[in-house]
Order: sequence, then structure tokens, then C-alpha cells
Amino acid sequence: MGSFTISMITEKGIDSVAGMLAPEIVSAVKKGLPATALAVVEDDTAIGALGGAIDRDTFEIVSIYVTPEHRRKGAGTALMKELFELADAEDLMVRAEYTPVDSEGRTLEPFFRALDFLQEDLALPVYYVDELRNFTLDSRSLPGSRSEILTFEETPAKVLNEAMAQRDENEGLLAEMDDYIDHIEKDMSFAAVDRGEIKSCVLTERVGQRMIQLSPVWSAEGDIRDVRLMLSFVLDEIRKNFSPDTRIITPALDNMIREIVDEVYGTSVAVTLSFFKTNFASLVYK
Repeated sequence: MGSFTISMITEKGIDSVAGMLAPEIVSAVKKGLPATALAVVEDDTAIGALGGAIDRDTFEIVSIYVTPEHRRKGAGTALMKELFELADAEDLMVRAEYTPVDSEGRTLEPFFRALDFLQEDLALPVYYVDELRNFTLDSRSLPGSRSEILTFEETPAKVLNEAMAQRDENEGLLAEMDDYIDHIEKDMSFAAVDRGEIKSCVLTERVGQRMIQLSPVWSAEGDIRDVRLMLSFVLDEIRKNFSPDTRIITPALDNMIREIVDEVYGTSVAVTLSFFKTNFASLVYK
């Protein structure tokens, strides 16, 4: 392992490693919000960085990056060792999500396994289209039901208000989307309306400059074919309004949604999984 220095990055130094960190971490550090950014330095030059934040009893790793020429030399492990020491001192678990193959064609799974992370079996996978240009879909091959497919802007106010009222009473289709529903892009979120009720929908939210989250939700009375169709409508709208390198993420809220996303996304998709670590003694103290 090489000789590296690990530095905590503050607002003054964040621009020097901004290209190595997720945009939300850079923004949080600049604004003085709760976030942690670490840089690994060799010969006075930053060669990698790690960013994340504490969520209750867990430190969530949002991004970790080492320049290609410095990989497999211990820089990433040095970053993680520093993080483990911080987490151990605060009695935190460390959690990381990874996509088996990222935009550079590499996988972080061996890295996390080598650090004794355990796969989080209970975590729902997140489907991830790395770049919109890598995705093709013929929406004509996806039939829907007899429901009317409308954007949230087009959905009648009465229908939308009833769905929101059910949500506020912790009932109905949108009950579990309380924090999310207020931030959706209404012109790119679709609802399948049948006899004056929303039976299923696909909620769309921008979570970064070039990343969009699609969350399919459906009720027991909904026709699952509508979810397939709405996903295709959303992807067409994203193509029209965003650059080809836009990335798409879709949480798999249940097994049925997982099957639909598999079918619609096909071979374009990778699945983001979760790893966690609670025992840091092996790296911290040896």
C-alpha cells in the first residue's frame, strides 16, 4: 500500500475535488450542511475522494472515486480506513450502494467485499440506466389497459385532490410517497385514471443535473400494463428534454415492479445493491 495523506475537505477546498464527488455532496459542503468529504492526497495532489452523510445511526457513502492511474494501490482503502475510524468513534454503521458496472465499465463489488462489507439482503434493488443514449424502446410494443394515461398536470383536479387526501390520511396509492410527491415533475409524471380514480402512476423527480428518478406505484385494482406504458412515456419525455448522458434510476418497490422494469429496461439496465459494515477493528487497528 502506498503512502497517502487523508484530508477532511471544507468549503474552502471543495472545488479542488468537486469532479471526484457527487454533486449533492459538493453542494452540501459549500452550503455548510451536514456532509463529510475526504480526499486522499499523494505528493500534494488529490488523487481521490469520498463523500457521504450521516443518516440516524448510519454513515451513507454517496460517492467514492480514485483516479484511474492510482487504482489498486491502496488509495481507496486509505479513504475507507479513515472513514471507518470516524464511524467507529461515533458508533455508526457504514452503508454503501453500488452499481455492478458503472459508467467506466468497472465494478465496486470486489472492493467492498475485500473490506468485509456484507450484502444487505433486505435492501430493494435500484435499477439504473447509465446513460439514456444506451437505452432504446419501442413503445408501440407495450399495450395498456382501458385507463386514460394523463400527466399530473392534465389529471383533473378532483381526481388528484382525492388521491392527495387519501395520502394525507395514510391511505391509498400515494400514502407511502409523502416526502416524494411534493417534488415531482408534474409534466413528466403520469397517472392511469379509471372511473375517476388514479389506479397507478409513475412519479418523476430530478435528483441531480443529469439524473432522474422514476418511481412506479400501482394499486391492487390497477392494470400493470399501464405501468409499462407510463414508463415508456416518461422515457420519451426525458429524451425530448434532457441530454443523452442523463441517467435514470428506478427503485424496485416490489417484485412486480421489478419484473416490469426488467422487461422495459432490458439489457440497458444495471442493478444497484447495498452493502453494509458494522465491525471496523480489522482495518482500523491493524
